[in-house]
Amino acid sequence: MAWPRRLVLLALAGATLPAVARTYCCTDDGGRRVCGDVVLPQCLKRPYQEFNAQGVVARQHEGPLTAEQRAQRDAELARKKEEERRAADEERLNRALLASYSSARDIDAKRDRMLAEANTGLKLLQERYDVALARKQKFLAEAELFQKRPMPEALKLNMRDNQAELASLQATLDDRRREIAAIQTRFDDEKRRYLRVSQPASSATGR
Repeated sequence: MAWPRRLVLLALAGATLPAVARTYCCTDDGGRRVCGDVVLPQCLKRPYQEFNAQGVVARQHEGPLTAEQRAQRDAELARKKEEERRAADEERLNRALLASYSSARDIDAKRDRMLAEANTGLKLLQERYDVALARKQKFLAEAELFQKRPMPEALKLNMRDNQAELASLQATLDDRRREIAAIQTRFDDEKRRYLRVSQPASSATGR
């Protein structure tokens, strides 16, 4: 299909058309440039251009997306949404951090209080573990006396209970040590973030 006479006149003579006039053009399956006053059927499934009354491209229509293009678009939208979510979370955390502490020294003070409390609990647990371990040594010494005769059931029960207690205390000790390490890491991170987000504000105030 040839270009409409109206579009040719626009290009050659700079003539003007009514403001509502629109022309739609695309390349068909045969590689020909086709245009019309409405979107032609052969343009519906491919990219096409929309010209205004002055013959200038007013809009570029990309046409329907392929399955691969849709997947790429959806992946890009998901990526941007995740970036926006992370940025919002970061902003929320920063606001909460600035509201919670007036200086980096406040962070250090809170960290030290929590570490002191956690270490006190760890010390008490270690003392209980040491007592249980001493009982184990006592039970083992008693068990040596029964190598050639049946061991009393009470001693067997005591040794079994003691072993279970030691295993439980060891697991609790390991958990407490991980908690202490997590406290240290948490406050290290909070202090770094606080210094990063508070310094620009401090610099701006000082100018």
